[in-house]
Amino acid sequence: MQQVFDFIVVGGGSAGCALASRLSEDATSTVLLIEAGPDASPWQIRMPLAIDSLLTTTTYNWAFESEPEEGLGGRSMPHPRGRVLGGSSAINGMVYTRGNPQDYDEWRDAFGCSGWGYADVLPYFMRMENAKEGDDRYRGRKGPLRVTRPRPVNPLNAAFMEAGRAIGYPVSADGNGPQHEGFSIAEQTIVDGQRNSAAAAFLNPAVRSRPNLTITAKTLVEKVVFDGKRAVGVKCRTPAGTQTFNARREIVLCAGGVGSPHILQLSGIGPANELQSHGIAVVHDTNAVGSNLQDHLDLPIQYSCKQPVSLKRSAAWPRKAFVGLNWFLFKKGVAASNQFEVTAYIRSRAGISKPNLKFEFFPLSISHDTFKPYPQEAFQVHCTVETSYARGNLRLRSADPAKAPSLSFNYLSDDRDMQTFREGIALVRELVGSQPFDAFRGAEIEPGEVVRSKEALDDWIRHRATTAFHISSTCAMGRSDDPNAVVSPELKVHGVEGLRVADASIMPVVVTSNLNASTMMIGDRAADFCLGRPQLSPSNEPYWVNPNWQTSQR
Repeated sequence: MQQVFDFIVVGGGSAGCALASRLSEDATSTVLLIEAGPDASPWQIRMPLAIDSLLTTTTYNWAFESEPEEGLGGRSMPHPRGRVLGGSSAINGMVYTRGNPQDYDEWRDAFGCSGWGYADVLPYFMRMENAKEGDDRYRGRKGPLRVTRPRPVNPLNAAFMEAGRAIGYPVSADGNGPQHEGFSIAEQTIVDGQRNSAAAAFLNPAVRSRPNLTITAKTLVEKVVFDGKRAVGVKCRTPAGTQTFNARREIVLCAGGVGSPHILQLSGIGPANELQSHGIAVVHDTNAVGSNLQDHLDLPIQYSCKQPVSLKRSAAWPRKAFVGLNWFLFKKGVAASNQFEVTAYIRSRAGISKPNLKFEFFPLSISHDTFKPYPQEAFQVHCTVETSYARGNLRLRSADPAKAPSLSFNYLSDDRDMQTFREGIALVRELVGSQPFDAFRGAEIEPGEVVRSKEALDDWIRHRATTAFHISSTCAMGRSDDPNAVVSPELKVHGVEGLRVADASIMPVVVTSNLNASTMMIGDRAADFCLGRPQLSPSNEPYWVNPNWQTSQR
């Protein structure tokens, strides 16, 4: 295997796969893609409904864990992250949503991320997409990433959509088009009944056959190697021993919200006093690396169901066997969907211009801890706070690259997040209490009808809230004079040369949605920066904001 490449991409996840594919389109550039996990796609990854086994085992999962969180009653929060080619796109919930257009305008206007407004990123979303639904002005048709829209058949999904309309919420024909706010069908990275991970989409056989692209799996990057202030290579642990790969042009970290700041700190970019305490030579002193840690918190609100229409029977023997057989033979049926087929992005109160809550409907109730279904007819509405004010940090525990860093999120340390959850629970209760759910709605299982007072709600929130698996913002993008910024709007690491970061860690503030779509867009766009290509022309297409947002909640 050669040792010198033009570009080295560290991390074969959502962003890294997109970036390596796009970089290697340039036949004159050699590209090395490094992944710590295996290059594998077993049935557990390909079957959409097998997600529980991926999140609760370590075969393809880094299985990080937070420090005990005061705001969660002292609980430590498990944080599954993908450790396989495809990264977290190989173990996630397969929901495809770009976020609210205002998210990107906020990056541009509030954080100095010039060139990252909605008008700038929309063409890149379109370039990578191959979507059959939606308006041609907003949706891509020829990209490598096939995006699909389910056809929900469960009557509970229909009740969810009808309930939203009945109580006055807008319904969006395309949540990835001009109108993000409202109730909509949830698009998926599922194709022909199988997960369409970033590896499957961007590293198809034709791409893998390119002579200028090398993919090495089961290779742990220990650190970036510097010559003075210039990044020149990466030191790795491989199955064959320690190796160093060198880059003629640039190294790009795509290791995610945990991996990228961890590698930067191991390489000498971070808070000098902390690095020195671990015996790491300082290349660039900055407190920004690993700071600004963000995530979305989620609450599953659960109800018993009066009719046998939930997925309870499909999740239990003997029908479970037929569900599996239908998928293995035909890639159809219940197991061919993530079952998160309908969703809503709403505002919890008047006076805010974009959604701060997400509702995801699931026609089954499952354990918060084991992801196993409860043995009863039931359903749940996931209530997620999308605009959290909590800010945490990632710090080294050791100079050993194999030892996970410390993660402190400071969940629910800001009462504004608690207030949004309180409002969200009330809105879920209103939704499920409406007429379209009358035929199905049984008793409220969690939090339970008796949990009504502020004190009781707060106690339940702190003991039940769980991660939505959206770690981000630990290498935030911003101006060079911003002490909180790690990378420039061109994704170059401040203070050094030849090094960029391109993944969810560069988000100055987490987007109002799941992260996979925006992370792949970041990776795809980074290729133009690396290759010195002109940026795609901005779009002039408008987006929808509720005209009554200042005075109306819906």
